[in-house]
Formats: sequence, structure tokens, C-alpha cells
Amino acid sequence: MTYEDIPQEIKDFIVKHINSVEQLEILLLLQGSPAREWSARDVAQELRSDTHSVAARMADLHARGFLHSQETPVPTYRFNPANAQEAQLVAKLASVYAQRRMAVINLIFSKPIDKIRVFADAFNLRKDKSE
Repeated sequence: MTYEDIPQEIKDFIVKHINSVEQLEILLLLQGSPAREWSARDVAQELRSDTHSVAARMADLHARGFLHSQETPVPTYRFNPANAQEAQLVAKLASVYAQRRMAVINLIFSKPIDKIRVFADAFNLRKDKSE
């Protein structure tokens, strides 16, 4: 299954907001328990990931407006998107990920290639048709 099977609004959301599978899984984990306050260590243990990497990704999700942060000696986060539309998109993303996991993962991994291709195309010199 390819990422062409993913609804366009979810593709756009992933392209705009999701930079890694780890970041996606953090977002969906917190979305699944919106009342719970999570530390980076809690999430790292749950996902079997590196605490420092999780902390950086949680801070990024907070900066993007998806998580609320408690500024305590050990910061904690909970799912609290900036608006209802984003909450609905994340819920839809969770559903799509459950049904089309590999397609979503393929889309995430294809993003850097697309960016590199666009960057390379910017330097592509085309001959003028008058020559």
C-alpha cells in the first residue's frame, strides 16, 4: 500500500507537522490519553525510545501547538491542540495510521527526498528555447 491511499488532508498534515515516526507515535500516544500528564521519560519507556530524543520531539510538538506543557523541574506534557480542527485531524491521523501504517510510514520517510528533489530542481538550468 502506498501513501497515495492516504486522504489529502492527512498527507498535508503529515508533511507540515510530522518529521519522524517517533514524533508521530508520541503525538498519537498522548492523543490517546488526553487527560494524562506525560514526562519524556514516561513516553520513552512506553515507546521504548531514547529519553532525550523524546524530550526534543515533545518540545517540538508543544511549539507546534499540539501539547500543553507544565513547566516543572521535569516538564510534563498532555495532548491539547490549539483548536478543534487540529484535534479532529490528529484523530483522523490515528485512524489512518491504524489502518495504513506502512503507507503513513512511507510518506514520512519520503519527505526528505521530496525536499532534496525540490532543492535540486531549483538549481536545474534549463536552456532557453530561443537557443
